[in-house]
Amino acid sequence: GGRRERERRQLLLAAALGVLAAAVLLGRFSARIRPQLAVLAQVQVQNEVTRIANEALSEALSAEGLSSSDLVSLQSVDGAVTTLTTDTASLNSLRLRILANIISQVENLDSNDLAIPLGAATGADLLMALGPRLPVRVLSVASADAVYQNAFTEAGINQTMHRILLNVTISARVLLPGGVEEIEAVTPVCVAETILIGQVPN
Repeated sequence: GGRRERERRQLLLAAALGVLAAAVLLGRFSARIRPQLAVLAQVQVQNEVTRIANEALSEALSAEGLSSSDLVSLQSVDGAVTTLTTDTASLNSLRLRILANIISQVENLDSNDLAIPLGAATGADLLMALGPRLPVRVLSVASADAVYQNAFTEAGINQTMHRILLNVTISARVLLPGGVEEIEAVTPVCVAETILIGQVPN
């Protein structure tokens, strides 16, 4: 009986040491890949926010019965643009509708949308799509904001492209293997664009 008891203790000790060694290795592995996972998760969330924001814009324009050309009006004299006016009320309504849609959809993103192949966390190009998919899940949207910006760029001889961009910023708490990270995604959405011919007013 004493011999069997000793063998049983040795087995239990070996098993405990094995579990401890595995936990240490897993902890070190997690510490090494966690920063890379956070970066990859940010990219995944950024891509999803961009997709959702563009879909939300289309839905909001449709719901408001607007096209992007309804948001900007031009007045010109002798072919030169003298004033460029935006429909502020419609733009504010769009902003609120788009932001609410984005927050709702981002909070519903799950592991199917955001999972990262283990190979991608190694940073090796050859392994990018290989290995089991590590779960990533949005726990909550910590903050969300959207700010309009006017952008003017040259579009050709005597032509200027005017764009109204809605810059969307989302901060979300994301659950990764090993803990929770706060991730920020920033994406511009083009709400309207107009080609201006001739001299552009200040």
